[in-house]
Amino acid sequence: MKRSMPLILFVFWLILLSRVFSQFSPSLYLPREVQRAVEKRTRTLRGVPGDAYWQNRADYRIQVTLHPDSGLIEGSGQVVYYNNSPDSLHKLVFRLYPNIYARGNPRQFPIPPTDLTEGMDILSIRFMTDRTVTEVPEKSIHRTPTNLVIKLEQLLTPGDSIKMEFRWKFVLPYARPIRMGRYSDTEFFVAYWYPQVAVYDDVNGWDMREYTGVVEFYNDFNNYDVRITVPGDYVVWATGELENAGAVLRPSVVQRYRQAMESDTVVHIISPADYRKGRPTLEGEKHTWHFVARHVTDFSFATSNRYNWDGVSLVVDRVTGRRVLTDVAYPDSAAFYQEAAMFARATVEYLSFELPGVPFPYPHITTFCNGTARGGMETPMMTNDGIPRNRHGTIGLVFHEIAHTYFPFYMGINERKYAWMDEGWASFFPREVVERLEPDYDYWAGKVKRYIYGAGYEWDVPLRIPSYLLNPPAYRMASYNRSAVAYALLLEYLGRERFRAALQEYIRRWHGKHPLPIDFFATFNEVAREDLSWFWKPWFFELGYPDLAVTDVQLAGDSCRIFVRRQGMLPIPVELTLVFQDSTTRSIRRPISVWKTGNREWIIREKISGKLCEVRLGGKYIPDVNAKNDRFRIRKE
Repeated sequence: MKRSMPLILFVFWLILLSRVFSQFSPSLYLPREVQRAVEKRTRTLRGVPGDAYWQNRADYRIQVTLHPDSGLIEGSGQVVYYNNSPDSLHKLVFRLYPNIYARGNPRQFPIPPTDLTEGMDILSIRFMTDRTVTEVPEKSIHRTPTNLVIKLEQLLTPGDSIKMEFRWKFVLPYARPIRMGRYSDTEFFVAYWYPQVAVYDDVNGWDMREYTGVVEFYNDFNNYDVRITVPGDYVVWATGELENAGAVLRPSVVQRYRQAMESDTVVHIISPADYRKGRPTLEGEKHTWHFVARHVTDFSFATSNRYNWDGVSLVVDRVTGRRVLTDVAYPDSAAFYQEAAMFARATVEYLSFELPGVPFPYPHITTFCNGTARGGMETPMMTNDGIPRNRHGTIGLVFHEIAHTYFPFYMGINERKYAWMDEGWASFFPREVVERLEPDYDYWAGKVKRYIYGAGYEWDVPLRIPSYLLNPPAYRMASYNRSAVAYALLLEYLGRERFRAALQEYIRRWHGKHPLPIDFFATFNEVAREDLSWFWKPWFFELGYPDLAVTDVQLAGDSCRIFVRRQGMLPIPVELTLVFQDSTTRSIRRPISVWKTGNREWIIREKISGKLCEVRLGGKYIPDVNAKNDRFRIRKE
């Protein structure tokens, strides 16, 4: 009995320590609506879903026809919406994203007159039951710029569902495609294209923020059954799995498509040779492509009648042997895209086995090159990428957009409020793969420079400010640059294994759900067994910039004292280079935690041999806005 007491005390201590560090620190700001969610037990201060957590969902069955000559989309479909909340809903809210192109609507991007339309034309809306089909009366419909609100005559009670049918049409943009559109007469990426039920959640109720261009999306996890009709010579790539490949593609193409799903080397599913022989699709004036996707946050598709299609696959889960297809569709003119399938494969391999080290969750990820110089955009299982000017830019773009699979898709991030919770990760993750494939390119040094360029200016605002309140350049600074640098500093401090374990636990707790910032902070605290508020508060909640200075160097025999001052508010690691008279150097590094008590000065005591003539502060991976105070020259005696 006596021998077991130390073990019992040790276990008790571990449990107590876990409870201490798994709480959200009271020193950090917690919005009132989140406090209410904690009180309702849908959320916790521990970073795990509450015992009363819920979220709604929908099932979509859609038929859509694309007319390439005009860019016209004609759609019809049914949606079944399930109310899993404890609330009785008196209205439904639908997103009409194409209305960003409607004349007179607010937007943050200039739209040329040739792209201005009436937006999404809703031809009919009907309620459907097993017995009746009823038109929704116009008096029950309220429109805002990008939302359609339907007032329900009967409440949608908890646990109940409602089925509706829509018919609609709109014209895809051509001159200024925002994340989707017509990129030529034969190249199309179609996203945000159907009436989509908005999110009703436990924190804010209905999400009715308007879509004005900069801020992106927030979606529930839904099921999709979509049939896409295009001219007979067009190939379609889409979210979900293709159910009828043999009904639309030539047998030789189907064979290569199946081969790519099992191949560790690139298979040219459709090549220029296929077009020289005729076309890769079966004969017919039109074809309808059938795709099914389950538990995803959105659905998009791309199509062209002249694109190459390469595919390769890999095992992402060594336990089950599950494989993922990484394929790419691109025009002949797209430089570096001949390698893009392997870039995508390297990306998925890294994400599955290194960071975050979670098996890629979807059966495929298709990179569609839109043939322009524009950037990229992600949707579940699909990315819409432009053509960078160089190889390393192509690798980085392919990786960035695929990385979004985890954030915001596998983790249902609210990008409209917390874009740093997805864009920051997608900017942080590519570093190692880009630098492995392009050893002469320093990806991370470029990211740090971009952050330093804007750090500390008025538009460098705290990450915790909701993204929908920001305009460029504040949005990009917070969402991409400052957050990515913060994640890198956190990785360095925690070490790779602790950081990876915390990230995996965060994903385990919240995949398929809607995490909040509190969940990220509390989960990392718990896994790290440390209250990291000293780091969270300055980097995520406060105004500030990083700036260290060497203020003094005192020599006494074979000892020296180096005084480093934190001039800026944000903590960063201390890296010093001691330069001696004989041109030899010595490096000294101290972790970011030297500033955890809030101290503004740190004294480094070192033994030296030789005559010290200069102390230099900083490194290319440590952000510091002022290089003028980073060098201290020792006066000659």
